[in-house]
Amino acid sequence: MSLTAALLLTLGIAQAHDMATPYTLAQPVRLAITPLMDGRVEEEEWDALAESGGCRSFFQWEPETLYWGARAKDGEDIVLSLDMNADGWLVGSDNLEFRVSFTGGNPTVSVRRLDASDPNGPAWVASRVLNESLKVTATQGQGEWDLEASFVPPSAKSPAIGSRYGLRIDAVTAGSSTGDPFQPRALGFVKLQMDVGQDLPSGFSWKPDFLVRSVPVDDAFKVKYHFKKTEEVGFNQVECRAEGLARGLMATGSRPFPLWDKKGTAKDEYVSAIATKAGVGYRVLRMTLGDGEGKKTVLRSSFRIADLIDFDVRLPKVLTLDPDARIVRGSVDLRSNGLKRVDGSFTVKVPEAWTVTRGKTTNFVIYHARGMSKVPIELIVPRDQVGVFPLTFTAKVGDKTIEKTTFLSVGQQ
Repeated sequence: MSLTAALLLTLGIAQAHDMATPYTLAQPVRLAITPLMDGRVEEEEWDALAESGGCRSFFQWEPETLYWGARAKDGEDIVLSLDMNADGWLVGSDNLEFRVSFTGGNPTVSVRRLDASDPNGPAWVASRVLNESLKVTATQGQGEWDLEASFVPPSAKSPAIGSRYGLRIDAVTAGSSTGDPFQPRALGFVKLQMDVGQDLPSGFSWKPDFLVRSVPVDDAFKVKYHFKKTEEVGFNQVECRAEGLARGLMATGSRPFPLWDKKGTAKDEYVSAIATKAGVGYRVLRMTLGDGEGKKTVLRSSFRIADLIDFDVRLPKVLTLDPDARIVRGSVDLRSNGLKRVDGSFTVKVPEAWTVTRGKTTNFVIYHARGMSKVPIELIVPRDQVGVFPLTFTAKVGDKTIEKTTFLSVGQQ
């Protein structure tokens, strides 16, 4: 222990956590995986990000949402440092710090933004992160606690395939400082993708061919794999299974590796029904290629177990303050994930003082497999509205109800 650290400890002051230490990632490519969000970090439900200072951390995503989790000791807070533009911690005004404490059996989160665009020096400023865009859950263990958290960034930075972020996740002593705004933070840089290969031999490449990656529970799931080699590889066995929340609820099996043709290509196929218990969300299919001598190549692909209907909401997410009532127009695309005709009813629920002048209640028909029905929407927002307001869209198909809630920020920017 340094003299400075000993003095701080004697005075009862927690030393600032050093976030300039190198941050080594388990894997820079992050797959789309939807966790259960029950406050328990379970095996394969979460994709390991790093292990630093005794803190195990996890990070994954799905379209529009980032997920992170961690396991820390009692008396520690968990801090996510997130560089939204992946251009460095002390660059621009896009760097966010999320700090989660766990006391009395409840997690609490605080957020602040580092603005490093001022040439006079970086400063902590208001985060502009909406409370409704955050969700944190946690559970207590034996001398430690688990965190599961999600964040829906602003639409301009909405997570999607190819998005890049800089980040690190640390466990810090409760009440301690995470450093002055001018202090650097060493980040790991990640890229959001749907496929990743581990331990690929030299000269080997692969590509999964999905008819669609979103499949409802009552449809068959199918993916074709295309393999290519430019050097000799020794695969002789293929094993396939679903990971995490879908493990044991889809087909599992092993078989000989397919024969290579004269062009150095080979093909394989995975087909499975999806059990209802697999739930809705992004899951991962794992294919393991073995050579019979203990070497394994793991190919992982994200896919989505979908509800029958998806909502593509095409309405503004932010409105400026206005002393007059105004009309907001847009639409909601109802997209079928099934193969049959879909007949249903659609409704919109808005805040009490608002009015829906078009699209409040309507019937819809989707005639074709994986087709779409567009519902025009027109809302009247009352004058002088300030706050974050929920808009809830509901589709009823037979005895099934599918719902999505979005948030519209008015006068908050």
